[in-house]
Amino acid sequence: MWFESLFNGFLASYGITSQVLFMSFVLMIPLELYLAGRFRVSKIKFFCFSLLSLYFSYLFGRIFHTFFDATELFGLIKYFDWQGQVRFFLFPYAGGIMFYGSLIGSMIGIAFVYPFLRKDKAAYIRCFDITIICFAFTAIFSRLADFSFSDSFGFPFDSPLSLVYPTESAAARQLIKRGILEAGMPTPPLFPTQPIMIVAKIVIFFVLLLKCFKDTKKVPLNYVALFFLMYGPYRFCIDFFRFDRAAYFLGLTTSQWLSIFFFAAALLYYRYLYKKLEQKYCTNSEMK
Repeated sequence: MWFESLFNGFLASYGITSQVLFMSFVLMIPLELYLAGRFRVSKIKFFCFSLLSLYFSYLFGRIFHTFFDATELFGLIKYFDWQGQVRFFLFPYAGGIMFYGSLIGSMIGIAFVYPFLRKDKAAYIRCFDITIICFAFTAIFSRLADFSFSDSFGFPFDSPLSLVYPTESAAARQLIKRGILEAGMPTPPLFPTQPIMIVAKIVIFFVLLLKCFKDTKKVPLNYVALFFLMYGPYRFCIDFFRFDRAAYFLGLTTSQWLSIFFFAAALLYYRYLYKKLEQKYCTNSEMK
């Protein structure tokens, strides 16, 4: 399969880890400064706020990954070392994060900004919209990192588009532990979940970005709701095709339950809040 030669070449030697997500922040800086101007938020203030949001994104991504993954949690309890655990959570840049945890963390980081923008509530609320667009951008890189690490792989599926991961890959190690694969063997052809997830993230980001270009007025939280309307159904469906280790409750993964919750919240936003926020914050003077 085509992925095996790719992995054994560049990616196996220069494997992209979760540090790629951190590095993507550098590429995000011009984007967030542009968006701050479009949403009428101080560029300097938002840049400083984004540093806090970035850290909380990593922190909560690590917390969710740990407490919704039984293997991780049991390992922490069995080999408890409080100093090590403090470093594990407070300096979470070495890997092991959960997408929805990172997303929630980034929003919590922005919530702490309120004392600095309480006199301009419209600008404060719009910080969440800027953050979600920037988060959608960095999410592309997080999936690229997962792809290179052969994480979040699909179930066995024999087709020309299937992925075969080599013996040293994370996918192969997980399948060996589960007794599905013999040691020293590459994985069987697996459903290409990661390429699909990467394409989906790219599409979501550009839909949000193009909407930002097109909109003559920025209704607060509109972009946050739109993100969940797109991401929720996609994530709910793609998780059925994943074969990697995940926490399940009543037959659904944690991410699927969160997708249902956030999708429903987005629908409620458009049903009950959109018009009110539009009338309150989008006067003619605020249109671009």
